[in-house]
Amino acid sequence: MARIQGLDPRNPTLGPGAVRVAGMQIRESDGSAAGVYRKDFQIPAYGVLLDVWVHNEELWTAASSATLDVGTFLDASGAISTEIDADGIFAAISLKATDLTKGQALAFARVGGKGGAQLTEGSSSHYLNLVKDDPFWVSAVVTTVGTVGTAGETYVYVMYAVPEMDPATFTASA
Repeated sequence: MARIQGLDPRNPTLGPGAVRVAGMQIRESDGSAAGVYRKDFQIPAYGVLLDVWVHNEELWTAASSATLDVGTFLDASGAISTEIDADGIFAAISLKATDLTKGQALAFARVGGKGGAQLTEGSSSHYLNLVKDDPFWVSAVVTTVGTVGTAGETYVYVMYAVPEMDPATFTASA
């Protein structure tokens, strides 16, 4: 098992096998009207997505709704392939206290939350598309409807590793 060498993904001294954590902050006060707030983080090729945590620091105060989707894309433009899903990790999480109240957190590796299509724990024990042979993006999108509020603050933490890869050995059978 690899030793955790550091937690800052910008640290160039992190070697293969290090676990990395990146945080994305989304604040309602950064907007001036109802709309979409989006933050993206790139996972390198062959990086293994270990977990995604969502922590609601402050309830969102948008008049009608504030809903969070977390999913994956092949690139930062948001172009979706058939394998990647914009709400594949978390789907339609209310940030106004219905699904995630102040101080609460969700993680896909834990029971609970509203898992998306990439997390098929309800019908099997598989996670889909958490390792890709090309870089991919984890995207957090909050959509607000109605009069803009001023208090919402949500953090999304992406935990991933870039494992050291050792080739297997082969022995022919007689």
